[in-house]
Amino acid sequence: MYYTLLNQATSVQNAPWQQPQILLDSLDFREIVLCQQAGDWKTTGRILADSARRLEAGGATVLAIGANTMHMNYEDVASAVSLPVLDVRDVIVDALFKMGASSLALLGTKYVMTENFFRDYLEEAGVRVVVPHADQIDALQAIIYKELTKGIVSDNSRETFRSIASDSRERGGEVVGLCCTEFGLLVGHDDETFPFIDSTKAHVAALLAY
Repeated sequence: MYYTLLNQATSVQNAPWQQPQILLDSLDFREIVLCQQAGDWKTTGRILADSARRLEAGGATVLAIGANTMHMNYEDVASAVSLPVLDVRDVIVDALFKMGASSLALLGTKYVMTENFFRDYLEEAGVRVVVPHADQIDALQAIIYKELTKGIVSDNSRETFRSIASDSRERGGEVVGLCCTEFGLLVGHDDETFPFIDSTKAHVAALLAY
């Protein structure tokens, strides 16, 4: 998702065929998922820190963690290198305030919605965070790991997502945060009735503007 959006945005903003210089270190997602399921964030922190060092050695000038959930290990990455690491949480906060809003319906993996590393960070920046109910969190987690990460996009999941987003807005979330890399696959910019921030697109735009 990140690679495609970085290239698409550059070509649109600048000139046909122009592409950004990108150093990409692709990790074994299965290894990451198994660590997530075991709550082994120490190992994921080591994996991401090692990746960051490889990218710095390769000549990168700015880094980004291409996953909202893996910002659980943001400090591990930032402390492993001397490069700036562009935090998706800061990007979301900036986008929200530019929209004139102060509350966010936080939708993502169960780790993003329930662990402190994301919600507390946003709240400390002055954002009121609204998260789905427990059963809705389970539904989103299933959509992400059983479908979206496997390239499956279903109408049923779109409807479930929209229902959860609408409910979260009714409970006070002015703007819906698509805080999962793949959630943009469920939302069409031309046909949604609620305001939202696609964290992936916002992160990409911030990287290109850096």
